[in-house]
Amino acid sequence: MGAQDFFAKMYGKYFGELPDKEAYLSRIGLGGQNIPLTKEGLDRLQFAHLCSVPFENIDIFDYDVKVDFGIEEMYDKVVTRRRGGYCFELNAIYMSLLEAVGFEVYPIGVRITGPGRSYLPAIAHRASIIKIDGKRYFSDVGFGMTNAPGISICVDDYDVQDVRGDMFTVEDLEYNNKVIVRQTEEGPANLFVFVPDPFNILDFISYNTTIQATGFRAKRMVNLRTPGGSMSVDGDIFRRTENGERVESPLLSADDATRVLTEEFGMILTQPLGDIAVKAASPF
Repeated sequence: MGAQDFFAKMYGKYFGELPDKEAYLSRIGLGGQNIPLTKEGLDRLQFAHLCSVPFENIDIFDYDVKVDFGIEEMYDKVVTRRRGGYCFELNAIYMSLLEAVGFEVYPIGVRITGPGRSYLPAIAHRASIIKIDGKRYFSDVGFGMTNAPGISICVDDYDVQDVRGDMFTVEDLEYNNKVIVRQTEEGPANLFVFVPDPFNILDFISYNTTIQATGFRAKRMVNLRTPGGSMSVDGDIFRRTENGERVESPLLSADDATRVLTEEFGMILTQPLGDIAVKAASPF
């Protein structure tokens, strides 16, 4: 077996085509729509995805399943079973949708800095860059927070950008890095640091192995945007925020969590959930 055949057999699934573009668009509420290859079309896709496909760690936390992000596997999970995933999963299948629609897109590796961090963390996140009319746009549907940027951010624009009511700026750093900064009432908060050049998809495999063995085992996490706010499961708490008002409800059992995930998030769960909503994270 030659090197090319070896890589095709071992890793070809990460570069496969989307099985059914129209079914995926229907999954995010855009079935039958013509998506223009413009920033407006990109923003429509991104926000619809954030409001339809949750960030979640059920496979890792409840089922102890080793998560992969091959395109056909992710299509079955997200489209057929109406599940979600985390960044390495969601931004992989989302990129295949962008390609199927016709956008020029490539993956990037991202460092999540977060407010208050005084160090530069390792790459632990995947996002996408889309090129439209000579400009590059940062697009992400796999950030595990309910206040994820709601539409794309132009990384070649240094003015303040209004992203569905949230304000962001982009700054240049050393070694061709860029940082996306959220502008808040408390002051600027660095969010993402990245080199806006194509990233080797295969490098995400080892990052994914590390991520799913650590923090994602600490507690059950599910986040989903809604047109007027968000919904989330944080361990044994279900939160719903609409128009700035938050309501919290305890999840007292696995049956409670199953009801919320199926009725509120629309998931199809093929196995029972565990009774524990929060547990100690493994360091390895």
